[in-house]
Amino acid sequence: MRSLTRLAVLPVLALALAACGSSGDDSPGSGSPTSATPAPSRGVPAGVEETLDSPAGVAVGEEGQIHVITYGSSTNPAVVNQVNAEGQKVVVQVSPEEGRPATMDYVPTTSTFELPEGVDTEDPVTFVLGAFGTVVLDAIEPGQQAWVERAE
Repeated sequence: MRSLTRLAVLPVLALALAACGSSGDDSPGSGSPTSATPAPSRGVPAGVEETLDSPAGVAVGEEGQIHVITYGSSTNPAVVNQVNAEGQKVVVQVSPEEGRPATMDYVPTTSTFELPEGVDTEDPVTFVLGAFGTVVLDAIEPGQQAWVERAE
């Protein structure tokens, strides 16, 4: 009878130990963002041509949402943490989670957000993507995209 009790306890103990060793959410950007954005996703949005020639870019979705695509670690990708607008300049805080381990792979991750109020969608918009660089979209129209030029 003691053997059966030990066997019954083993799966419960294994689950408890697994929960202690994991943050519970291994999705990209699972840290607490400083502004409300949907959870980041792996890959590029539908209609966006994937590129390996740039570390980051911006694309406009079908309903006007803004997609920031970054390339880097699949276990700790750079994701959007905060977005601020100053006229036609949109400053996007984008970074990996501090202290989280990263792999040496190179995959795209997409963060999506709504354009802040006050930005004129018919005029050029400059997106500052932190350390990745800056891109300009001529207008905020579905399908528009721009990629940061890689420093030589």
